[in-house]
Amino acid sequence: MYNYKFYISDKSNLNGTHSIKLRYYEDRHARVQIDTGIEVPLKYWNKEKSFLKKSKEVASEFVQLTQMDSLANQIVTSFQNQGKPLSKKLFKKQFEEGEPSVNQKPLQDFFTEFEDYLESKKGKVVKDVIKDYNSLKKHLEGFEEFSGIIIDFSVLDYHFYQEWTDYLAYHAPLKNGGVGMKNNTIGKLVKNLKAFLNDRMRRNRIKPIDLSAFKVVQEEVDHIYLTDGEIQAIASVDCEKDEELEKVKDFFVIGCLTGLRFSDISRIRPEYLDSEGFLNIRQKKTSGRIVVPLRKQVKAILDKYNGYAPDIDSFTFNRRIKELGDSAKLHQKVEIEHKRGTIKEAQLLEKYKLISSHTCRRSFCTNAYLNGIDVQLIMKISGHKSEKAFRRYLKISNYEAAQKLKEAWGLD
Repeated sequence: MYNYKFYISDKSNLNGTHSIKLRYYEDRHARVQIDTGIEVPLKYWNKEKSFLKKSKEVASEFVQLTQMDSLANQIVTSFQNQGKPLSKKLFKKQFEEGEPSVNQKPLQDFFTEFEDYLESKKGKVVKDVIKDYNSLKKHLEGFEEFSGIIIDFSVLDYHFYQEWTDYLAYHAPLKNGGVGMKNNTIGKLVKNLKAFLNDRMRRNRIKPIDLSAFKVVQEEVDHIYLTDGEIQAIASVDCEKDEELEKVKDFFVIGCLTGLRFSDISRIRPEYLDSEGFLNIRQKKTSGRIVVPLRKQVKAILDKYNGYAPDIDSFTFNRRIKELGDSAKLHQKVEIEHKRGTIKEAQLLEKYKLISSHTCRRSFCTNAYLNGIDVQLIMKISGHKSEKAFRRYLKISNYEAAQKLKEAWGLD
């Protein structure tokens, strides 16, 4: 019902800067506009986030706008929690006075605040993100039990970070019965913890915490991709007697031949398909719009489901896609290396055991590149914003790299 948004004026001031405004919506027909008094060059405005970019050139303006955002959020949240009406006139008065006239909900314990944060994310992010946050909560609670440290906002310092990440690397129980996580999994947990704490700080729910030492570790890992031939081998597996496996197979083929993320494939619907054979869709993760030409095989699958993608969740997909890889005889051995804390570990696994939803997008990018398609064209479809990010998806063997060099050098 009540909502607000910052935006920057299109018209420049005499000094070349642009004014930042706050617009509050009482409902669809009633709104009020407030001038924040902040003026910045247009290049520092993040249009997608409707907020200032983090830059040392506008550091003081960023802090000022963050405080205003926190105040506006407090006003709206306070009235919503108490079920009180908040007219545009009252919102403006509250905002200009500098503090809400109704009391903000008092600070709760760590995990109650976490549940409140999680509730605010529902409906705004995909289900897998909610699963990631639930996993974070589970591993924080596991650390409490393991260490005897009661987690509250006062203990979240560098010492906590070291103790917790050591626990994750060497002691945290895994679903397969083992213990200790890979560094990239730990990095994702740290990233989500920081997101939660930054949200609580921005809303003035907690005092500032120095998170500069909470490093989000990300290492290059040995992901696989499937060749065009391997993709078609899976597509040829007979699933006639297993409707769920048939859906997994069809979903897999769409992913490998379009390069879309799992969350975007799940959202395909008839209105996104045009008469010229293009899929026009806005990406859920980045909000960027992409246009994908559909190959005959993808069109046939979508026709089978009346213009929708097969209805399958990511957990089921990642579990059953390995069955298809096994049936397609993708049994060649692949060595996978990763780090757990400071320990480097290597495994030799059959290729089908490594197939997941991420394999589809990676296979699309790698195969398109090997087929000689220009990188910029591939990125238009994959939606990667930078070539650096795109190249992380390329998984080319030494032999394939040598073949590309041979072609470039014109060798017979």
